Amino acid sequence: MLFPLELLSHLQDHNTSSLGQEYIINDAGLVSPVNGAKSTGHGGSSSSSSSSSSSTPSPTLVTASGSNLQIDLIWDSSVGAAPSGFTTAVIDAAQFYVTNFTSTSGGKVVLYIDVGYGEIAGTALPKGALGESESMGYLTNYATVTSALAKDGFTFTASNEPTTGQFFITSAQAKTLGLISGTSGGSTSVDGYIAFGSGFSWNTYANPNGTNSGTSSSQYDLQAVAQHELSEVMGRIGMEGAIVANKPTYTILDLFDFAGKGTLALSGQGGYFSNNNGATHMGVFNNASSYGGDIADWASYSSPTQSGTLPAGSASNASDSYDAFLAAGGNGVVTTDDLFVDAALGYKFTTAGAALA
Repeated sequence: MLFPLELLSHLQDHNTSSLGQEYIINDAGLVSPVNGAKSTGHGGSSSSSSSSSSSTPSPTLVTASGSNLQIDLIWDSSVGAAPSGFTTAVIDAAQFYVTNFTSTSGGKVVLYIDVGYGEIAGTALPKGALGESESMGYLTNYATVTSALAKDGFTFTASNEPTTGQFFITSAQAKTLGLISGTSGGSTSVDGYIAFGSGFSWNTYANPNGTNSGTSSSQYDLQAVAQHELSEVMGRIGMEGAIVANKPTYTILDLFDFAGKGTLALSGQGGYFSNNNGATHMGVFNNASSYGGDIADWASYSSPTQSGTLPAGSASNASDSYDAFLAAGGNGVVTTDDLFVDAALGYKFTTAGAALA
């Protein structure tokens, strides 16, 4: 059975920075300001601490030599009911990112991410949701975003750049781009939440190299879904003009979604990814207007090869971890196109990442 990898994605902001007011998207898609976040914000630094529940694993800080990017996985008490191998699969997914990427700012960045099983931030996942994410973040403007991305060598010259309106960036992006302190936050002030459905048979086999194997025809690849959700907290989201606080709102990824050379898509109908102003076609985005799912994911409603991101010679049951839809039996892989997407979001390749790309 084919499932959308998300039924819902919340965006929530810590109101502790000049970057923006606090917002949240609810289950119905209504965007409204909130007072009192689920965590205490990014005003100061604190260390992780384990839950009082004896069945809750202690937080896991994932690091890599040669990278200033770290991911602190804070396990919710619900993880105590997860299947054997669950935490290892999520850790290996995080290891892939810190091994292949570092911060654009050049300073130390720690991403604090709460991990749940069957629930996200205290709310049960809807039936049929393989995974979900909630991301803290900020509202800012085009000039701030493009100036920060210039550090990675990106220039923006499309004919329809959204220079007015506003941009939503996750706090993870704000950290890597040097717009807020890279080490702010902690176990009670996270950058985001990820969670996984409890009503599925999961393949929990994992490794830190971005690919997986061993998923049976009745299973779903947990590591692939973890890669998918982690990358969303890191900023792999699209808004393409959605109205927030009476203003059209965009994301960094929207600046890399093209309808043709020199023209951004900005439609939610499935453009293509390009990191050189539309000249090079690097994968088709999901047509969320027609099929549902997220506009920032790859097209995969008809098949795992629909987006064109899987490399030639891939196994018949391979699927891109950033696909919008996932069928049972698929072995996930983070592809070269996925790596370039992550780099466009504000992260810098390490030597290992550059070798893969």
